[in-house]
Formats: sequence, C-alpha cells, structure tokens
Amino acid sequence: MGNYSKQTKIALLSSLCFLFLTLCVASLFLPHRETLTYDERFYYESGLAILSGKPSEVGKQGVAARNIMPALALNASVGEAIPEKILSKLVEGGENSEDSIFSENSILHNNNREARIYVGKLATIFVSLIAAIYVFIWSRELYGLHAGFLSLILYILDPNIIAHSRLVHQDILGACSVFVATYYFWRVLKYGGRKNTISSIITFGIAQITRYTAIFLVPIYLLLTIVFHGSTIINLIRGRDWKNITTKIVNLGKYTMACLLATILIINIGLSFDKTFTKLGDYDFASKAFISLQSQPLLKELPVPLPYAYLSGLDFGKSKQETGFGSGPSYLMGRLGLKNGERSSDPYDFKGFKGFKEYYIIAFLYKVPIATQLLIILAIWGLIRDRKKIKFWQNEAFLLLPFFFYFCTLSLTASQLGIRYIMMIFPFLFVVASRVTVFGEEAKTRTRLLVVSMVAYLLISNFSYFPHYVSYFNEFLLDRKMGYTILADSNLDWGQDVVYVVNYLQKNPEIKYVRDFHPMTRKLLENEIQTDQIFNIKQPQVGLVTLGANMLVGIAEDRKLAQFTKFLRDNLKPVGRIAYSYFVFELRPQDLAKFAESSTQTINVESSDKT
Repeated sequence: MGNYSKQTKIALLSSLCFLFLTLCVASLFLPHRETLTYDERFYYESGLAILSGKPSEVGKQGVAARNIMPALALNASVGEAIPEKILSKLVEGGENSEDSIFSENSILHNNNREARIYVGKLATIFVSLIAAIYVFIWSRELYGLHAGFLSLILYILDPNIIAHSRLVHQDILGACSVFVATYYFWRVLKYGGRKNTISSIITFGIAQITRYTAIFLVPIYLLLTIVFHGSTIINLIRGRDWKNITTKIVNLGKYTMACLLATILIINIGLSFDKTFTKLGDYDFASKAFISLQSQPLLKELPVPLPYAYLSGLDFGKSKQETGFGSGPSYLMGRLGLKNGERSSDPYDFKGFKGFKEYYIIAFLYKVPIATQLLIILAIWGLIRDRKKIKFWQNEAFLLLPFFFYFCTLSLTASQLGIRYIMMIFPFLFVVASRVTVFGEEAKTRTRLLVVSMVAYLLISNFSYFPHYVSYFNEFLLDRKMGYTILADSNLDWGQDVVYVVNYLQKNPEIKYVRDFHPMTRKLLENEIQTDQIFNIKQPQVGLVTLGANMLVGIAEDRKLAQFTKFLRDNLKPVGRIAYSYFVFELRPQDLAKFAESSTQTINVESSDKT
C-alpha cells in the first residue's frame, strides 16, 4: 500500500469514510427506524436554548436539566436549518404520503419537531467523521499508512461508535474533542511550533464545551508533560542548568495562561456570555465538592468569569458522579447499584446509588468487538516486546495514559449507565491496536493474514446487528435474548425500539405489553396499541407478554410490578425478542400459580417485618 499513488490512497480513505456515512445515515431512514432515545429530545431543546442566548433558563427546569453543553447547538443548528416547506415534504410526502421518509412510521408521521431532531443527528455524524479522520492521521504518523487504514477501519466498523454517532447527544462530541485535543498536545510537546500550539490551545477550549469530563484533560496534560520531559528535567537539574529550566517553566506558564484565557473565551462565546460574572455565592449547587467550595467566606463574593449554565452543569456532573442523581441506578449482571440494596418505589427517587468498580471491565468485555480486543492485546504485547526500541513516554503514553485515567476514574463513580460514558477512550485504543502492523519483517505475512481475518470478523459481527447498534453485544454473549443478564440501560435499552415494538404488537394483538417505566416510551407505545394489550398486573393471564430490558432488570413503578419482573428474571427465560431491547415471555398456568405464591410470601414477610 505504501507504493500506491496519492490518488489511490485518497480513494481508499474516501471509500472508507463513505462506508461509515452509509452505515450511519442509512439506518436513520429505514422504514422502521429507531425511535429517539430517552435523552435526545431534551438535548435538542437544550441546543435551541443555547442558540437563543439564554441557556441558563434550561436549568430552571430542575437540577437534572443542567447537563447541557454548547456543542449541542450544532445539532439544533442543523435541524433548524432545513426550510419548513422541505421538512413538510419529507414528513408528509406531498400529494403521495408514501413519498414521506417517515410514511411507515406512524409515531413520527406529521411530526415536524421529531423530524428536525432526526435531521439534527447529521451534525453528530459529521463530528464523528472528523474523529475518524484524526484517528487515521495519528496512526499514520506513529506507525505508517497501513496502521492508519487499520485504525480507521476499527473506528468506522465499531458498533458502539456507529450507534452513538447517530444520536443527538454529547458522547461522540466529547470523544472527538478529547482525542483531537490530546493529539495536538502531543504535537506541541514533540514538535513545538506556533501552528501546533495554537491548534492545541483552541482544541482544548473546544473540548470543554462538548462534555464536562473533558475537564480531566487538565490532570492528563500535567501527567503527560511530566513523563514526556521527565528525563530532560532530571538531567537539567543534575547539570544545574537553571537557565534552561527557567525557560521551560516560563514557556509552560505562557501555554497554561493562553489555554486558560482561550478556554474562558470559548466557553463564554458558546453560552452567549449568559450571566457571566455571577458571584459564586449566588449559585445553587448540588455536589458536595462545589457546596464546600461555596462555603468558603473569601470565595462567596468572587465573580465567576464563566456563564452561569456552565458552572451549574459542571456542578451537576460532579453531583451525578457522587450520587448517580439524574441517572438512575447502574445495573450489572443481575445487580442494581443501590447502597442499601433497596430503592424507593418512585422510579425518579435518585438516592443511595452506587457504582460497580468492575462495571466498565464487563461492559468493555461484552460490548467491544472481539476482533478489536484481540488486536489491542496483540498491540500491547508488541509494545512490551519492543519496549527497549520505542520511545514510549514520547508516543504511546499519549494514547494509554488518557485511556487508563478515564477508565479508572469513571469506574469509581456512581453514574454508570453505559459504555458510552467511556466513549472517549475508543479512538485512543484504535490507534494503539493499529500498531500490530509494525511487527517485524519476519512476521509480515502472518500479520497481514491476522489483520485481514480480524477485519473480516469485525465486519460480520457489525452487520449481524444492523441497524440495532445501541444493543450490540459481541459473541461472548451466546444467546442474544439474554443480553439483559449482563447489562441494560443505554447498553441495551435506551427507548430506541418503540417503532419495532408497536409494529410487532399490531401484528400480534394477543401479546400483552408490560408498561414501561419511562413516560415518553409509555406514551408513544400506548398511543399506538389497543388498551386491552396492556398487561394488567392485578389480573395476570396465561399467554405471551413483552417488556423492555430496563423494566426487566428491576426498574419498576410499583412493588407489585417489581415482584413480577423479578419473578420473570429468576424463573423464566425469554422465548423471543423484539429488536434486541424487548423480550417476550410465555406465562403458563403453573407460572402464574408460582408467581401468586411468591407474591403472597413477600407480602407476609413485609408484614412481619413491620410488626
């Protein structure tokens, strides 16, 4: 490939990018496309609020509504850019309703707001494409052209990347910005130069308006600077070269100050300078960390040079990590993340949540394609093997340190609702995996065979889930009806399969539907099916019932329904599935009798406890 012409290389790069766009865009406009996920409507409306210049107004809806970022305005800008006449044509189909892109989706039919949100998804796809190109660029710079194309293939065929590239959400925006910012920081330390410095400063600032966890770039940059210049600094100190030491400290100070000022400016521009310089004491904080900061007398009167919405959102993000508030309990392999083992019957009573230290290890093991995992393992083995030949602290450290920092830090939080929370580590790992292409000349043939085999395996695994990428599990999950036994939430059920459920229930009216815990999903479904199809927990009947994964794992409206879902988990296995996030169970007479008996025993135990 290294001998190919420039035109051929560009054609290959363009073809791979086109494949990625096809996988992302095509699935948005299928006859029975995925429904908007739980959060997309809120984030789109947040984007509109940002465009209006009053983002702080969104936070007045409640603490959980503070999680907005200026980058969401991209989705809203794209969605609102399409003229009303064209949108109406797309939704209604003109004289022939069958021409409508939404004609077979009754939930979206004649709904211009929903259609604009769908169009707004294109902004996320575009940002994801930028990330893909930078993955290619960094791999090529480190390991050559073969590595560049391999890392690009790993990116564009990753089901998790595709799944979240199609959403109005922060995950891909954050992943892209963190990766690109780290890339330019690497170039600043390695090559210097005004262009790299300016690019690094700007991309760091942009990262701060895409996702709040981008703030972790501050300690990451500090650690990378230490390991990059560590030996040089030690030698300068030993040689008592105070002049050079002073110069480096001054240059670092200049860069830090420029980063700080540029970031403050970018954040203010992104949020229209809305309520900038509000005093710290006038904020309504929720997290322990910010409340403690606010309690300091000297800081109370300090005017904050950031928009009100930004610091409020940062506080909310910290509170979410501390308590899980605004998310719901995490779920892992049959366990809910509850500190005392119990929860209120109110599904929105977010108290006493905890995370699982092994959560992201399990999520990574089951959600990342096996082919990608194998290539990462081989690449790391190669790094260990070649440790004396490579400049690890000047190159690979910039890939692995951000990965370990984010992975370990987020594993200690209470907010763990999906692998999407660590989406920012994926681009780094794709670049690491691409190092398998630089194995020695003696292993060239075997390496090529391995890479081709893994790419073929990845392609098959990817296409086997099309277009249901949100619910993707790799082949470690032998039975795809059992995904809920491992993970749930946005790993499996994010409210995306409502259209498929409606279509299934309309074709099978004898199947009962267990009401979903989420009000939007419940409303969409119950507007489209017959009333007698709703499962009555007070009078359960023999036959087939279906429910979503999040309901099945125990997030229920009332204790009786929670007992029922627990009974299903403990005693029955699904006989079918709808898409990948809804499961069909068969209730036989003996099952109902057993459920009635277990319910009576539970009630008796609770009564004796109260006595």
